[in-house]
Amino acid sequence: MKFLSIKEFFYKLNTIGFILLLAPMLVFIFLYYRPGYTSPLITDPAIVVIVLASLLFFIVADLTVVRWVWKSRMRKLKALMELSRKMDGYYELVLLKLGSYSGCSLMLGAGFYLTGNPGFTVIFLLVAVVILIEWPSASAFCRQFELDGAERDMVMKNLDLKNRKRDW
Repeated sequence: MKFLSIKEFFYKLNTIGFILLLAPMLVFIFLYYRPGYTSPLITDPAIVVIVLASLLFFIVADLTVVRWVWKSRMRKLKALMELSRKMDGYYELVLLKLGSYSGCSLMLGAGFYLTGNPGFTVIFLLVAVVILIEWPSASAFCRQFELDGAERDMVMKNLDLKNRKRDW
């Protein structure tokens, strides 16, 4: 990712994150309050439970795989010396994680559309809360990379090398 400052890095990261968060929410809200409400396509209670359980299983499996990829890539990124390379790798990982959450949310919207079951709404809201809990920020970046000293100050105070050289 191309960025000119640390402030711009987090600005772009948050912008893309909000898009990935709000797009499934808008789709779900539209499906929930869709005009001309029609009956659900799947009405058999046994099939509704099967759809709900299979989507729940897929979501847990998907998020588990993403968590494994996150941990293995973070170990590699922590070993890098350059902060900009760490930020590039972190950007890709955050996009992977938020994209995965967004995809799961869209599947829950599709499940709600097909069945009309409120269980999909509850799971959708839980996924939205998890997204907000794991939201990327400067402090989360510092904590995950265990930054200290000058690098931590650069990230937390949105300083770049030009600003640091002028301060000296």
